[in-house]
Amino acid sequence: MKKIIMILALLSVFSVALFADNGSANAPERTEGKWTDMSYVNVPILKILEGKDGYAVIYQKNRTGVGSVVLPKKWGNGTPKAPRKLKFRAVRTSLGAYMTVVKDGGEFKRVILSIPMNKSNTIWGMVDSRKNMEGADKDTLEDLEF
Repeated sequence: MKKIIMILALLSVFSVALFADNGSANAPERTEGKWTDMSYVNVPILKILEGKDGYAVIYQKNRTGVGSVVLPKKWGNGTPKAPRKLKFRAVRTSLGAYMTVVKDGGEFKRVILSIPMNKSNTIWGMVDSRKNMEGADKDTLEDLEF
């Protein structure tokens, strides 16, 4: 009786292996020409200070330091020839706020801020409106230290 059960078990294992799909026959061909040079980096946001010309974003770097960058408000407007460089994505709490820097071939493409959109949240602040923000007229984002 034990021999019959063992033979049936082995027969079922071999029959499953015989009809198994190897998956590579249906998989699309991966060619190097279809690869992309796009890359991104996510960094946690600690504070966003809004001014009349832009946003000063204070972010955490390497878990031990703090960095800051100015993002012009004009980057939020796009045209057919020049797409938007600044996009916003809503999150619920300030604990989940982060900044995504997207590069294409090592060249800056856009910044995505995933932040609470409610301006009464503690992550939001204001810059003195009488002062001009330095760097609010730039066209590209400098290399940030992460």
